Amino acid sequence: MLTDRTVERPGVTRRAVLATGAGVVAVGALAAAVGVQLARPRLPLDATALAALVGSTFVDTGTGTRVVLDAVDGLAGRAATAERFALVLTADAPLPAATRTLRHPDGDLHVYLGPVGADPRTLEAVVDRTGGRA
Repeated sequence: MLTDRTVERPGVTRRAVLATGAGVVAVGALAAAVGVQLARPRLPLDATALAALVGSTFVDTGTGTRVVLDAVDGLAGRAATAERFALVLTADAPLPAATRTLRHPDGDLHVYLGPVGADPRTLEAVVDRTGGRA
């Protein structure tokens, strides 16, 4: 005599995994279609990491203005350090001082930028983690 040895096991099934994966893909496609921004990586506010991006183009997410990172400089005539440095950028158009999100293929950079010098397209972001110590 033959017996049915099929046993139901509670838990995750292959069908549930496939349905969940399809749902995740559908949510991502819908978010992209309606313009919802999914999480993006952030670039570290670190002189060494950003020095590697000198010459790169960023896009200000608020205005769409293209901005090029020209230099990672030191402050007050000193060499840049992990605690003290300035980012010097050039924008395609003048931008007023503001906290901005700059989009780059490697991630987003969140900085306060302000115009410096005679050309309002030249911008600077200063990082000083020394607490006022020189």
